[in-house]
Amino acid sequence: MTGPHPPGPVRPDTLTLLGTGDSKGVPRFWCACPVCAEARGAHGQPGVNRRTRTATLLRSGGQSALLDAGPDTHAGLARLSGPLVPDAVFISHAHNDHLLGLGDLLDYVRYADGRLRVYAPPEVVPQIAARFPYAFPAGEAGPVRPIPPRGVPVGGVTVRAFRVPHGANGHSHAYRLDRPAGAGEQGWSAAVVTDAIGIPLELARTWLRGPGGAGLDTLLLGTSFEDESGVPLTGRSVYDVREALALPWARAARQVILTHLSHGVDVRRAAHLPPGWGYARDDLTVPLARPPATPNL
Repeated sequence: MTGPHPPGPVRPDTLTLLGTGDSKGVPRFWCACPVCAEARGAHGQPGVNRRTRTATLLRSGGQSALLDAGPDTHAGLARLSGPLVPDAVFISHAHNDHLLGLGDLLDYVRYADGRLRVYAPPEVVPQIAARFPYAFPAGEAGPVRPIPPRGVPVGGVTVRAFRVPHGANGHSHAYRLDRPAGAGEQGWSAAVVTDAIGIPLELARTWLRGPGGAGLDTLLLGTSFEDESGVPLTGRSVYDVREALALPWARAARQVILTHLSHGVDVRRAAHLPPGWGYARDDLTVPLARPPATPNL
């Protein structure tokens, strides 16, 4: 007789950034600026600045979850090495660049008899129903449920949502991810804040710090432009890189990945970012455990 099989390798908790562009993607189809020109690539290869709309894949303990589902989500999932149906999908707000990919996922549920848990903040659920009425038959429970205040477990991670100011666009929601320490596993804390500007200090103290007030282990932060200081604040909706570099809670994080990037950011020019900071790129996988060294971003 043979003994029990040894346990397989422990896979680290990760975020895979399937889409890292702003609402219009890069390149803009109408634009000939240097960043868009580079993003179009050459000889059939895309440039390093090519970016699709927002979708982030969390993996933990053999489970996975999508954090937002922009219009390019189908393509992002299709680029993975094998088929994957996420165990859960979270929608932060009802803007097209975070929501329209949900149509493909709802089709999987409705027409392929698939099983999928979809969550959104309570106020966002009716907005999703208005966008996809065919998936919410009258008299039936819809496929999207409110995110409970205690959060939703995904593997060993708890996913919670919190409301953040979105400038000229009103408000959005960000995600807080927590993995408690235990059973030989190192705990960590992270946040995914793609669409926000002007976060109050008290809100940051509550949601954008680790246990005991320490900095987050990982912060994914939206910065659509390098410098929008020439644009009236009343017309803006997302931090720029200049502002992000001055945020105390961002500076306190162990690693910061700047995402939601427009054609106003050229990722080839990253020398001005401090150690532990980097620009996102589509399909980048970020380890979430406290890193022994700064990852290669």
